[in-house]
Amino acid sequence: MKTVSPRVKLKDYLAENLPNLDRGLLPSRAKLLGGIAVLRLRPELEAHRFRIGELTRRFYKVKAVYLIRGVEGVERRPVLELLSGERAGEIVHREYGCAFKLDPEELMFCLGNSFERLRLAALVGDGEVVVDMFAGVGQFTIPMAVLANPRKIFSIEINPKAYRYLLENVKLNGVEDRVQPILGDCREIASEKLKGVADRVVMGYFWGTMKALPAALKALKPEGGIIHFHELARRGGEEELVEEVMEKVEELGYSARLLGWRKVKSYSRTRNHVVADILAAKRKA
Repeated sequence: MKTVSPRVKLKDYLAENLPNLDRGLLPSRAKLLGGIAVLRLRPELEAHRFRIGELTRRFYKVKAVYLIRGVEGVERRPVLELLSGERAGEIVHREYGCAFKLDPEELMFCLGNSFERLRLAALVGDGEVVVDMFAGVGQFTIPMAVLANPRKIFSIEINPKAYRYLLENVKLNGVEDRVQPILGDCREIASEKLKGVADRVVMGYFWGTMKALPAALKALKPEGGIIHFHELARRGGEEELVEEVMEKVEELGYSARLLGWRKVKSYSRTRNHVVADILAAKRKA
């Protein structure tokens, strides 16, 4: 086995040790999460996945390497295959001064959203009330609470396992005074129990975010507020999706002004993850 130089990239290392494979098919990098690595592989590499996993583990010097095969269900449970090393169990991932405890085999934590978490935290104003409708383990809640100065963040999560880690992460980061976790369906809670409280609503979810938009709008204060709407868009059709969301806001009886939108990350060969920042207010009768 060749010694790994600090300047060598994963693709280079794999190509050196797997000379019979097409270099263009090899992954350029893995995602590093709390001492483990997570890979995506091209279908052509399926038969070589365990060897690639072992080499990746040695390259990054991590305790385990997983292949992500997708997600399933409303709760978006990750479908992972262990390629090399020992099962991770609970891990603690750290970024931007925030700590996130979770079990990566049970719960999603998207590293591709890292900059978006930082961007969102920078937008939260002093004393704001925020509703995080799809809180998960606190992916957006924790950075907002740690890096900004909100008055209160109501963090809603429907998955009991994710909710348990959300509670732990609130304590782990010392933000109990700012965050109120709530277990349940965000569509019911935001529109009924949190009606009219929010300066800002975070909708960090996709494959059905539009269904929760009426509840998000109801959660805004009477004078209005900002919604961060996440969804998957067909590549080249991002602006079309944003226009569709704006039209839906208007259709529901609210004024809508687009503050901006951005591509969060590439999700697949045909889709991009996008977020639209929308200023909305209930129209007067």
